[in-house]
Amino acid sequence: MSEFIKGYVLRPATPADIPTILGLMRDMAAFEKLEHIFKASAESLRNSFFSDAPSAYCLVITPQDQPNTAISYIMWFYNYSSFLDRRGIYLEDLYIDPAHRKHGLGAAALRHLAQLAVAQGCGRLEWVVLDWNQNAIDFYKHQGAQVLDDWRVVRVTGEALLNMAQGTPVPAEI
Repeated sequence: MSEFIKGYVLRPATPADIPTILGLMRDMAAFEKLEHIFKASAESLRNSFFSDAPSAYCLVITPQDQPNTAISYIMWFYNYSSFLDRRGIYLEDLYIDPAHRKHGLGAAALRHLAQLAVAQGCGRLEWVVLDWNQNAIDFYKHQGAQVLDDWRVVRVTGEALLNMAQGTPVPAEI
């Protein structure tokens, strides 16, 4: 199911896109100043997107005249809301190469995911945005998204995750 957008094509990623997606992911990690936690590999992405039970789904955007050259990737997965008693779509990444921004591609990607959510009876489409990325915040608000100031992301990774799994108490920060 490909969608045409003013000289571009939005389509599901294929295994052949993985090297380019990996490069775009590295670019996004650098932009977000998160290279130090970047662990993705071609093999891990292949398993995440193309296994019998995918962990995530990925779309790419290519120039219409270069169908094998991804300039954007959109990674998402299903989540669930107990209060709505419905699954939702969680947008993990939406990255567009800077040379291809300001062409309506971000809006088209969000619209595509919103249409997918509606068609599948999902209760919401949601994602997080870095608090310092005002351009993204403004863009998302312009698309009709609400930035929830009263919610905070809670995360447990690495050694803290292992400690939690083992029931090892962690001293509270004061």
